[in-house]
Amino acid sequence: MDALRLTTKPVNRRIIIDLPPEMDVDTVEVIILASGKVRQATKKHRIPPSKLAGTELFDDLIAPAVPEKEWDALR
Repeated sequence: MDALRLTTKPVNRRIIIDLPPEMDVDTVEVIILASGKVRQATKKHRIPPSKLAGTELFDDLIAPAVPEKEWDALR
């Protein structure tokens, strides 16, 4: 089994590998390992507009819109 070790920097998360002529085979196995510490993607949180600062919700968003006794109104 021939092995090719290559250290390169990805450009736009892409790597192009040119194989040498002696590796002219039908299939190859490629294993990618990060060398060094991998950066964690930071989640972008939505920031509410400053006009909404200090506003409060006074409604119960989980409670049903109509009382439970009226659920049968259409029967």
